Amino acid sequence: MSVNREQLAKVRMPFRVLAGFILLLSLFAVLATVFFAVTEPYDHIIWALSAAVLTMAYVSAHVAITGYAPKFLLFAHGAKNGL
Repeated sequence: MSVNREQLAKVRMPFRVLAGFILLLSLFAVLATVFFAVTEPYDHIIWALSAAVLTMAYVSAHVAITGYAPKFLLFAHGAKNGL
């Protein structure tokens, strides 16, 4: 089932501000992950940490900037008419 953006309600402003804050924290986490990758011996946890941080940054940036979740999370939105 395909959902159009015209059928979805935008994320409200308090949640967009929260997403912006999470984006700021995830940018610090990217820096910490790069520092961890450079200073520590090679470990597979770096790949998992990088994937989690970059996914969190992508989703929060998308919500903060556009007001909608990315396509793979559109099922989480409510309808404009409330149903």
